[in-house]
This record gives sequence, C-alpha cells and structure tokens, in this order.
Amino acid sequence: MGKLKKHPIKDWTGYIVGYECKKKEIKILMCEKSQADTIISKNHYSKKPTQNSFLNMLVYYKNDVKGALQIGYGIQPEKSNGFKKHEICEFDRMWLDDIMPKFSETITLSLLHNFLKTRYKELKAIISYSDTGVGNNGTIYKASNYELIDKIKSRFYVTQYGERIHPISMWHRHGTRAWSFLQKKYPNIKKADGYQLKFIYYLQQKTPTQTNGEG
Repeated sequence: MGKLKKHPIKDWTGYIVGYECKKKEIKILMCEKSQADTIISKNHYSKKPTQNSFLNMLVYYKNDVKGALQIGYGIQPEKSNGFKKHEICEFDRMWLDDIMPKFSETITLSLLHNFLKTRYKELKAIISYSDTGVGNNGTIYKASNYELIDKIKSRFYVTQYGERIHPISMWHRHGTRAWSFLQKKYPNIKKADGYQLKFIYYLQQKTPTQTNGEG
C-alpha cells in the first residue's frame, strides 16, 4: 500500500478538503456531520454516529459515495499518556460499501492519515478500538501499522434490541449506572462479552514521554 501515490484535494481557494488515490479511484472528502451521520446510522454495525466528531468525511469510489468516516477526540482523551487533549484524536467510525475493491480499508486509512498530517499538524497520534464482541480483531489496523497498546474487558451494555451503550454514555443518559436501575429501565439488558482492543498510530514521531499505557 505504501507504493500507491496519494494526493491532496484542494478547493478553489487552495484549501485542502480531502485526499485521493487516483490509481485505485478512491478518495475522501470533508462533509457536513449530518451527511456522515446518515450513512453511519444506516450501515454501521453500531447504528450510532459519533456525537462529538470534529471531522466527518465521505468516501468515494469511482466518484460515487460508498462510505463515511468520523473522527472525534474520544470520551477521555486525557487518559492517553504523554499527549495533551488537542494532540490526540480517536478514529470512531468507518463504513465502506462491500462493492469497494480489496484493501480499500487500508487505502482509506492511509488517505486519512495523510489528510490529518496535512490539515491538523497539532495532532500527534490517532487511536481506535476494535470490539471483539462483534467479531472485530483489529486486522485492518494491524495491516495499517497501528500498534496494539491495550486489551480491555468490554464494559459495554447490550440491550435486548442489540444496542451497545458505553458506561459513560449510560451515565449521561440517566445519571446512574446502578445495575438494579438498568435492569428495570432496559429489560433483558446484559454486559457485553469480549474485549476492546486499543490501537494507536503515530502521526508524528513519538517522544520518550509518550507511553503505551493508560493514565
């Protein structure tokens, strides 16, 4: 993938709004949050768009929209050792249509990395999670040179309708996470199986003060 050339896409003012791999006819372009929300809500396994995304992008294949990306700052970015809040972001959502060719995920990630390095020079790293409870083992991240830095027992709640809710989101909804309350509020609720695999990709060369653990 490293041999494929990637090029910035600029608007008429010279402002970089995306990145493309011409050989594979894949490109990513900035978009309104509502546009990415619609695609993620309809197609992503979580059915939930990212609430605090600061960057939303559409993925094009042969000039047709075939996916979406959402990047935010995560729920607790200050927990990542060695980084200030504005220096690290979280890759929260990606959905690509199955019609896209082989290796589209890694190509799309590479385009995103190039875009972030160009447009958000203060960012030093991007983190993401794979949920083994839904069969995601981080294969794409490993192929894209991300480092596995943590394996966390899944803390998600799963409702009888399959909705997966993060504990912090649950607290914000109800002001409590008491199990007795949740069982009454969400009949047949259960705690998710599996693990959250935490990955990191360094957009800039890491320094000795940046460690892989949690704060």
